[in-house]
Amino acid sequence: MSASIDPATPELRVATFNASLNRANAGELLANLATDTDRQAQTVAEIIQRTTPDLLLVNEFDYAPGNEAADLFRSNYLEKPQDTLGTGGAAGIDFPYAFTAPSNTGIASGFDLNSNGHVVTTPGEAGYGDDALGFGAFPGQYGMAVFSRYPILTDQVRTFQTFLWKDMPSARLPDDPNTPAPADWYSSAELDAIRLPSKSMWDVPVLVNGEVIHLIVLHPTPPTFDGPEDRNGLRNADEIRLTADCVTPGKGDYIYDDQGHQGGLGPGARFVVMGDINADSVDGDSVDQAATQLLEAPRVDASLVPTSPGGPEQAAQQGGANAAQQGNPLFDTADFADTAPGNLRVDYVLPSKDGLAPRDAGVFWPQTDDPLFPLVGTYNPTLLGGYPSSDHKLTYMDLAVTPSPEVTSVGRPEFLGSVSLPYGGSLDGLQIGGLSAITYDAARGQYYLLSDDRSEDARFFTATIDLGDGQLNPGDLSFTGAQTLSGESGAPFAANSLDPEGLTLTGDRLYLSSEGDASALISPFVDRFGLDGRLQAALPVDDKYLPTADGSSGIRNNLAFEALTATPSGRHLYVGTEDALYQDGPNADLTTGSPSRIIRYDLASGGADAEYVYKTDPIQDRPDPVDTFATNGLVELLALDNGGHLLALERSFSTGVAGNDIRLYYVDATQATDVSDRDALDCGYTPVRKSLVLDLDDLGIPLDNIEGMTFGSDLPDGRKTLLLVADDNFSATQMTQVIALALELNPATQTVDWNALAAQATANFEMTGHWFI
Repeated sequence: MSASIDPATPELRVATFNASLNRANAGELLANLATDTDRQAQTVAEIIQRTTPDLLLVNEFDYAPGNEAADLFRSNYLEKPQDTLGTGGAAGIDFPYAFTAPSNTGIASGFDLNSNGHVVTTPGEAGYGDDALGFGAFPGQYGMAVFSRYPILTDQVRTFQTFLWKDMPSARLPDDPNTPAPADWYSSAELDAIRLPSKSMWDVPVLVNGEVIHLIVLHPTPPTFDGPEDRNGLRNADEIRLTADCVTPGKGDYIYDDQGHQGGLGPGARFVVMGDINADSVDGDSVDQAATQLLEAPRVDASLVPTSPGGPEQAAQQGGANAAQQGNPLFDTADFADTAPGNLRVDYVLPSKDGLAPRDAGVFWPQTDDPLFPLVGTYNPTLLGGYPSSDHKLTYMDLAVTPSPEVTSVGRPEFLGSVSLPYGGSLDGLQIGGLSAITYDAARGQYYLLSDDRSEDARFFTATIDLGDGQLNPGDLSFTGAQTLSGESGAPFAANSLDPEGLTLTGDRLYLSSEGDASALISPFVDRFGLDGRLQAALPVDDKYLPTADGSSGIRNNLAFEALTATPSGRHLYVGTEDALYQDGPNADLTTGSPSRIIRYDLASGGADAEYVYKTDPIQDRPDPVDTFATNGLVELLALDNGGHLLALERSFSTGVAGNDIRLYYVDATQATDVSDRDALDCGYTPVRKSLVLDLDDLGIPLDNIEGMTFGSDLPDGRKTLLLVADDNFSATQMTQVIALALELNPATQTVDWNALAAQATANFEMTGHWFI
């Protein structure tokens, strides 16, 4: 019987284990795991069962396509109770999710990388491993596998197998000591082929109780087995640096993954760095104390060090190099040769400082008098690999997953400035206009701005916005690129087949909403795109939203999926209609608002899991002439936290009245009725709560057709920057406008007293003529 998961557990056990489940020949591990009798695999599985990790990295696990080796290890070993010692054994452990990917080990380079005068390209031939992209007797030897008891967000995994060593700034490239030129061990042609990861580095996002945790896993090359050029030592140091830069905002901009996406983790991402990094920060052969690059990275929490009772005992008993070491043997995780380098701390579990709190940690290394000691044992040349399990010991840490704080109120914004662009500007031959949405990519320090052009040139732009001095001034906004949108085949969308309105970013995925075209019976959508603009996947849209020829139900024309936002965890999307569906009620008019719907999508399941009603305000001004066009609707949403609190932007326009009325609201959906099962809003429900944060008329500036909203970089005092963008409707009489505000978010300390807020808002209206709190 498998151990079960308590979904409400406040703690998470994360472990790394170089289990030495590598074999000398391709396919040999598969053959071993296809049975349930491999003694080493049984012992490794029993150690894992006795430590019960929730998230596990296994290093030195030969790669097989399609998760085949991982699946065999789960079904034949991990899920079956193991009792190699005859002491009653351990219960089976169930990992419903697993991830593996190719490794650079054993891939022929076609070059003489060890400079011995021979290029070896045939697996099994002497010297093949030294000339491979990563040392290995065959492709995939010494690979990695991640096992998880929580969902792995496989569509958001990033792998970095193909990152070239030469593309790292100030790379520690090896020098041939027999030549005068610096860093010339490898030729330029070899540097065009040599990848920095000796295996790979992966970013594996896992969804734990609604929070996304990025497992940054790696296994750098040992810093030995080379010559005076120290090519392996230098590579080891830079592999570790690659990981440290990946988790340090602002330092990983140069990094690219195997899908071509640039940059490292965003500033607020939770992560755990884990793996055998083949480097001890005090002892051993690593270059420049390479491990300290990770231990001292600003977002890494290295405060709790895993320890064991067996490490000190074995160091004392084995002597040799151990006697001269400077490090504390309590921290050792590997039992290496006593001549050199001795036992070392090379296996690490390092959480981020934000969102994960260390509670306990350990290394599975019992003392010799412990009944479990035979699971690890000491070196025995008659055993495969020399040990009952591995020369490395499973290393774990217990982490409290602290929920993202909920935002219960928003302070009054401060105006930081606005900029407007003249009509008709272009980039790469595409007009800069119709900007209906904006979203911020913190990892790359750039913004994506969506144009609502319905032609085959549907597109988004990239831009930078410099708020370094706390102000938005002319010249601070720079458009840097344009990317057209395309279908899954790479072909552009047909003209008038979509109306792009909402855009939000999660990791390296852009989600885009289209209003469709009710008059032409073109359905709205919420689809996922890559940063290259290519369609990747579509989210389902319920039939109640689909347009009908008689206008009896579905979206109204140009009043559909206008608002779109993702929660900070990346688990949920919210998409809002601008006004009511036909069957739900009338448009907003001068006396009443309109019941818009907000759909919440769960990106873990890929479907909608809730719907709420948002009541818009009435139209603000009577049009002139009175029977001409006027509207008010919900044009944008922005998630404040993972708990159902958002900002909402309403925009009112009336013909003959100068400018637009724009209002920013704080929204609480936690007490709203889920109306997802209602095809029409024909009975009672509780809408989301909203309270006015800012009437933008108070800024005293002209306001155009504001439709987009995003958070940008934080200010030094901790406040958020809020960026708004206007859609000029491709009209020479309007303007592309960007407004910057500073916003203070107040985390949850008590429940919101909505009656008190309403009384405060009423009092403010009576004094000033404006609704705000």
